[in-house]
Amino acid sequence: MDERAVEGLYAAFEDVPRPRVVAGCPCCVEPDEDGALLARPLRELGVDDLGRYAAKAMTTWGTDEDFRYFAPRLLELAADDAFGWPSVEIVFGKLGMVPWPQWPQREALERFLAAFWSRTLTRHPAHPDAGTALCALSLAVCDVTPYLDEWERLDTGAAIRHLRDFATEGLIRRRGKWVRLRNAHWDTGGRPHRQAIAWFTEGPALRAVHAAFERTDDEPTLELLLEIEQSLSTPGG
Repeated sequence: MDERAVEGLYAAFEDVPRPRVVAGCPCCVEPDEDGALLARPLRELGVDDLGRYAAKAMTTWGTDEDFRYFAPRLLELAADDAFGWPSVEIVFGKLGMVPWPQWPQREALERFLAAFWSRTLTRHPAHPDAGTALCALSLAVCDVTPYLDEWERLDTGAAIRHLRDFATEGLIRRRGKWVRLRNAHWDTGGRPHRQAIAWFTEGPALRAVHAAFERTDDEPTLELLLEIEQSLSTPGG
């Protein structure tokens, strides 16, 4: 991750007090299970310390304020796909459960999410890949247009390869129409899903591909762009 975005995240949250206890549902969480969460400074907590909490935060373990304390470390680890389980979609989705746009840490969170996406588009392969990263972001924000606009520039070879992967594998087609995005974590009734479907199927992605054709004469890149164009132009049955 971009070091400035990560450091900015920790700095923004540094005044959030550490909880004295992190209570959970007695059916799901042992009474002393929060010991590992509170035993060390936040930045020293690892995936073994935070993994179960990351999956259960605010559903069966802890409050919104508890999550606010752990958020910088949870997001940093999830952005690097460090947990394995819970997935980055689940961890980023915790942001969608809290009113973080009203938090004083809003700008730091926005910078972190933007840096996470920008890093994804500059590396291929990337872990998580662009399809997973976009889904994760869709669960944290109510508008993915800025991320799609950045992808639309197709200004790196990695961004083009990610689009090829998504165009060929990330869309579910039925009877010649795109009906949803393949990642099961997408909220198919939500605004970000509609925005992403529209971007891929109603012209913007294809226009980006056509613009990229005009900018390059690199044969491997042209082959990738042609593959994307064919996939987006001819949805399967």
